[in-house]
This record gives sequence, structure tokens and C-alpha cells, in this order.
Amino acid sequence: MRNKYSAIRIIFLGLFALAFVTPTFAQVDQMSMANRFMNGRSVNYYYAKPGDITITVSIWGFIQRPGLYEVASSTNLINLISLAGGPNSYAKLTDVNVVRVRKDKDGNLTRSEFTVNLKDLTHVTQKEIELKPGDVIYVNHTAWYTVKEVFSVASGIGIFMTSIYYLTRILTGR
Repeated sequence: MRNKYSAIRIIFLGLFALAFVTPTFAQVDQMSMANRFMNGRSVNYYYAKPGDITITVSIWGFIQRPGLYEVASSTNLINLISLAGGPNSYAKLTDVNVVRVRKDKDGNLTRSEFTVNLKDLTHVTQKEIELKPGDVIYVNHTAWYTVKEVFSVASGIGIFMTSIYYLTRILTGR
């Protein structure tokens, strides 16, 4: 009887460790989150002086404070990243995506997407960092982030499999 209680404790410890070691498996698509916020026009952050003309933009990805921002129309991409707390440790500043959706003369929506390399600011033009109303900016992650996530998942699976192994040994009496 004591061995069965030990097995149950091992299972609970394994599941507890699995829950806190592994990342969330269902990560939210941040671009779809941006679209939801843009359609509802709820603003998470407001940075403008009274009387300034403002635009609404979204910044997602590996930023300290991602979200929907209403900023002065003179704000550029670098200022926006600064207002959002800057990049986090896994941000890949050589791969910042900007998505623009505009209406043409016929009322049709056109989508343009381009990548800005903010690592070397000497080659960045003013036009590349200029923000337009409704822009969605996504700061990608480095390869090290992917490696970290893979090892995190693998260690969680290892903990779970070890718990199952010891549980079967205890229950079979080996």
C-alpha cells in the first residue's frame, strides 16, 4: 500500500514539474490579436501631447510591452519600440516586420509588408521607419529563443516519461 502512495506522489511531482518547466503549448498568434484590437479600436497605451494629431498602431512580438498604441503622428518605428519598453532579450532587431493595410482609390484594401533592419541604423531610411495609421509591427525572435523552447519542451517530456517509468516499476513491484 505504501508503494502505491509513493507512486501517486511521484506522478503529482512529475506533473507539477511538467507544468512549470515547459512553456505554454498554445501560443496566441500575435498578428490575429493585433487585428482583433484594431477592429475594436481599444487602445492599451496613449502617448501624445494634448492637441497632437494621433495615429493608432500595434506592436507585437518580442517587445517589453506589446499592444495597441495611440501615439503622435510624428512618432517613428524606433520611438514606438522605445515607448513599448524596448526589445526583450530574444528580440531579433534585424527582422522587424511592418504590415500596412490601405484603401486604394476604388475602395479596395491592399496589404503591403516589409522588413526593417534596426540593428544597423546607418542603412535605415526615414521612409522605412515612418509609421502610418493602422500599421502592425512584429518584432521577431532570435534562433536562440527557438533552441531554448525546444529544450524546455524536451525536458518536460523527459520528466513526464521518467515519472511514468518509475510509476510502472513501483506498480509492477520491480
